[in-house]
Amino acid sequence: MGPFLAQNLPPEKLLALPDVESAEAYGALERELLRHVISNGPPPPHRSVFTNRTLRLEKIRYVGFDLDWTLADYVRSTTLALIFDLSRDRMVQDLGYPEALREVRFDSSFARRGLLIDRQAGTVIKMNRHRFVGRAYLGKRRLDDSERKRLYRHDPINPASDRFYHVDSLFELPEVNLYAELIELSQRPENREHFPAPERIFADVRQIVDTVHRDGTLKKLILAEPQRFLERDREVALALQRFALGGRRLMLITNAEWFYTKAICSYLFDGILPGVHSWLDLFDLVVVSARKPSFFRSKVPFQQIDADGKVLGSCTLPSWKGTYTGGCRDGLAGLLGDNGEEVLYVGDHIHSDIVATKIGSTWRTALIVSELEEEILRREELVTQERQLLQLKRELSALGHQMDDARDVLTLEQMLAALSNNGSGNERCAQLEVLLADYERRHRELRSRAAALREYLSSSFNPYWGSVFRQGGNKSRFGNQVSDFACIYSSRVSNFARYGTFHYFRVGHDAMVHEDEPAA
Repeated sequence: MGPFLAQNLPPEKLLALPDVESAEAYGALERELLRHVISNGPPPPHRSVFTNRTLRLEKIRYVGFDLDWTLADYVRSTTLALIFDLSRDRMVQDLGYPEALREVRFDSSFARRGLLIDRQAGTVIKMNRHRFVGRAYLGKRRLDDSERKRLYRHDPINPASDRFYHVDSLFELPEVNLYAELIELSQRPENREHFPAPERIFADVRQIVDTVHRDGTLKKLILAEPQRFLERDREVALALQRFALGGRRLMLITNAEWFYTKAICSYLFDGILPGVHSWLDLFDLVVVSARKPSFFRSKVPFQQIDADGKVLGSCTLPSWKGTYTGGCRDGLAGLLGDNGEEVLYVGDHIHSDIVATKIGSTWRTALIVSELEEEILRREELVTQERQLLQLKRELSALGHQMDDARDVLTLEQMLAALSNNGSGNERCAQLEVLLADYERRHRELRSRAAALREYLSSSFNPYWGSVFRQGGNKSRFGNQVSDFACIYSSRVSNFARYGTFHYFRVGHDAMVHEDEPAA
């Protein structure tokens, strides 16, 4: 028996459980799901679902899913390297960039979700939630503090301006890497006269990467060897089935075209569970070429398609068990009803799937962040160092208060000594100066130790950027978006297979700084 049932059900209930191998009352699919529910206890932290806003699954009647990086979990190393290689070679072949570019390789550590590209300066930057740029790279060279402050501290920064490009999806990581490599090449003395300005380089990279995605080259290569690029995970199908247990309707809403959606889903789901002969058995509605985020704010009719993708006709209101292209959220409202809080949408793209959904509707949101899994596992390894850093911060705070008081006492003593012309006052001032010097020396030592430990912790997550979710002592801009717009979030869809269909996702402790940390 699984740990959850063994700990929570009385013996008579355990004995009454059916034999899942032989009970004729259960179909093959139901037996498989029952076996999964019985054999799995609560998930470990790295496979858990985390809650920003309380959500009762029993109130959810409809669940929508994105495809790429959500239901379809690509093998990151091979998929992103393929996009990089195709784009790099086309930069040389189609746009005439130097042959030296062919020598560069995809650096999986450099590109991270949540970064911004500064098209004007040619840098890749990371912000915290206060729009403070904590790290910046020109090519692959990290800018020092003076360079970074010159670029980003004198004038206010507007991340929404055309100057900045937001890296919101894992599919965008290869172009960040390629852009940085091109800037790196352009900085060599022998190349400076032969490379265009950073803005032009970015436009060229964007054009080429977009072409690789749109002209079918990338998709053909993936479909030719799906086992090389995609993780076929039966727990994703189990999660879908467990969602459906409460009588919910499941929807697939993806920007991918029909031919690609059909091929990918067939590979991932056909026959993966007993009774699931076709991937279409898992969904009550399929919408392809949805054009998210426009899907959530435009008014476009649905076009019904057949199994070959041929358009059968246009309609404003889709029907259950239909397959459609285009459409919009407003059109779905007639099918789902007016209560958006009964709809949960699950996706990986922070802007197109989550922010757009949250701003344009009252739908609930679930973000899939694959980086979360590795970060939690790494954080578990660094518990001792995290505690050491916290203790150093507390010591710095306490010593800082003592230094502040000592400075003010010294200033006042100097003022009194000047007024009284008393020799003893001067002696007192000299003693205070010695004490203050000792405080300052200890403070420098503590700051140096804390800085070294912070750098170690940061590089343990990523040698270039640190944690995806933090920048310095604050949430990163991406981490703040996760907190603000994702009702719940997790590392993969399959994690939901560990949660009951009536699960109540509760906010544990949404603390403010004064509630959770010592005063600074």
